[in-house]
Amino acid sequence: MTAARVARPLVGLVISAACVVLLLRVVSPVEIGESLRAGNPFVLLPAIALYFAGVFVRSVRWKALLRGQAVGIWLLFKTLVIGLMVNDLLPFRLGEVARVVLLSRNAAVPAGVSLASIVVERVFDGVALTFLLAAGIMLSGERGWLLQLAAGSAVLFAVATGALLWAALWPRPARRLGYMVAGFMPGRAGGIFGRLVDGMLAGLAPLAHWSVVLPVLALSIIAWTIEALMYLTIMVGFQVPGGLAAAFVGTAAANLASLVPGAPGYVGTFDLALREVLVGMFDASAAAATSYTIVVHLTLIVPVVLLGLFFLWRENVSLRELGRHRLTATERSAVGVGARQ
Repeated sequence: MTAARVARPLVGLVISAACVVLLLRVVSPVEIGESLRAGNPFVLLPAIALYFAGVFVRSVRWKALLRGQAVGIWLLFKTLVIGLMVNDLLPFRLGEVARVVLLSRNAAVPAGVSLASIVVERVFDGVALTFLLAAGIMLSGERGWLLQLAAGSAVLFAVATGALLWAALWPRPARRLGYMVAGFMPGRAGGIFGRLVDGMLAGLAPLAHWSVVLPVLALSIIAWTIEALMYLTIMVGFQVPGGLAAAFVGTAAANLASLVPGAPGYVGTFDLALREVLVGMFDASAAAATSYTIVVHLTLIVPVVLLGLFFLWRENVSLRELGRHRLTATERSAVGVGARQ
């Protein structure tokens, strides 16, 4: 195992631990416990329903991105849930590898195509979160650092979206650029990267059609709006102020913070960002905001982990298998990509 592979999860653990320390520095476990007991647990049922409704919308979006592939919505939903579960439990974003592997196994979707669709998802998620952040700013009337965050996020994801659309609309120069990069790589790595470029460009081809781009963008915004409504539902049950504006800003800030390296499940980074938004912008008490953050995070993790483990059991695949998966030579030839982590 290389030093880089050891260092990455360690850095994430250190950052997560630091965030947890900051999270608990201003509030005691006793205060958190009292605030949790004062909440209404019955709001968790509609909150969980909203969360899985958002996952279903993401499955419909994934179907649109896999245009031309014979794969059903139910299979995509199960695969997406398993991927989310793996990301919550294992480091290295192995949930994305799990999704690629399972689609290759169950629907013969080439790995490059699956990987390209996941990259597009991530970029359009960023666009949708930026939209929610802007909407929350307008609803709340808040300014300051939020405007800087929104501007920075808008620039970042506009550039990323532009790059994806360029590669989809003009694949020949994109392929030449990819092959040029591959030419600088040593030995076998260059060939693997070249095949990955071919697979990725095949997966990006649907973005050459506005009939795909616009629905994917709309579905991304709908999915994240549904998730923000989940945050709002729990807010009502735990008497956290701010309403829809706080739900929009909190959803955007917490999920953009998950881009920072952290432990599996985005422990600490997610929680600190959400808590600070509620306390700093919407005058929530530290105890109420912290307990609310814990409940939201558990609602996002526990149901999907349980359902993901059930789906994985039905697939007759173990979590350890997915964590250690290596593509065989035959699979590499079929999917056009080298072995992943």
